[in-house]
Amino acid sequence: MKKALIFTCLIILVSTSFAQQTITSATLVDPSYFITHTREELVRKLVDLPCGIKADDPIKTIFQKIETYLINFNPEPEYSDDAFAKAANMQALKSVMEGGYGIGSVLVDQDGKIIAAGHNSQMQKNRSDLHAEMALMTKFENSPRSKKYMIHYVYKPGLTVFSSAEPCPMCFIRISTAGCDTKYCTPGPEDGMVTRVSCLPPSWREMASKQKVEIGDCSPIMQKLSHLLFYSYLLDNRGPY
Repeated sequence: MKKALIFTCLIILVSTSFAQQTITSATLVDPSYFITHTREELVRKLVDLPCGIKADDPIKTIFQKIETYLINFNPEPEYSDDAFAKAANMQALKSVMEGGYGIGSVLVDQDGKIIAAGHNSQMQKNRSDLHAEMALMTKFENSPRSKKYMIHYVYKPGLTVFSSAEPCPMCFIRISTAGCDTKYCTPGPEDGMVTRVSCLPPSWREMASKQKVEIGDCSPIMQKLSHLLFYSYLLDNRGPY
């Protein structure tokens, strides 16, 4: 009787574990999703979001529907970085609605508190350097509160730059130089540097290896929104090219 009870408990534990693995696996986003080259692809993916977007919606309406969805979105507790993903996506959307590129970034302290936020401002301010992470860090470093978190130009341990998309080479190098950890919601865009860190010169690669660099633990919907907000420039071909 005792053996039968133990056997039954083991079956239940294994079944529960398998069910959890199945649920987790089912939430993963196919890597091919993060490749979008045409306006048609972008619109199709936007329509598939749970935001109520229609294929013939005006661009302004598309962004308004995404804004409404993000404002009302409750970060999913099983994803530890969902709150940061939402905040970064709100910043990305802010840039898009200003006429800029859709990438946002937040600075998170060791207690998980967001202490600064920024978004891409290249188009808005005619500045080639104002990628989201660059704008975030410059704004933060110019603020009085930065003195609490910095020693000269280096950040104290425990700070993380969390971006809506994988940082580009310029931003990744600055984050690494400042001694800050890097997290991001979605891989790419296609110039993402984290997945190409082996291309750096040895000394830079060694410096980058001293900090934690990883993709965030984010829900699929936040990952999809991060990707589509960046590629939203395809809707109106914004940009100098």
